Amino acid sequence: MSDVTLRPEFLRMMEGSDGDAGGGLKPGLKAMLRLRCSHINGDSYSVRMHSEELADLGARPDLIAALARPVKLMREDLVTPAQAAALRFAEVLTDYPRGLEIEARKELRQHLSAKAVGLIIEVVAVTNAWNRVTRGAE
Repeated sequence: MSDVTLRPEFLRMMEGSDGDAGGGLKPGLKAMLRLRCSHINGDSYSVRMHSEELADLGARPDLIAALARPVKLMREDLVTPAQAAALRFAEVLTDYPRGLEIEARKELRQHLSAKAVGLIIEVVAVTNAWNRVTRGAE
């Protein structure tokens, strides 16, 4: 049981942001990004939630398991090049030294539009925020 109380207004704001973030991305990609970020952040509650979300969307169990590792270590047949680039960009935005995001963004732009990259940034930002709220309150 947590000894932390979060204001309902804050939680409503987070829920609203979460619902709006990444609107227009395919649900499977959005869920993959959320799961990968949650693994990086060590948020076990969110890892379970997003694993179940991906399973409900029909994702293969080996893909769900593979998202626990860096995308560069994943089997190439599990994701498309565009998905791999999106996951790499999410990894860089979540937990890498500054400067790498430029290279990762350029790679991603070879596969997706500027609008799609913006939507990915939204999903990663909101997921990282939720992971920090969850970990801080557990």
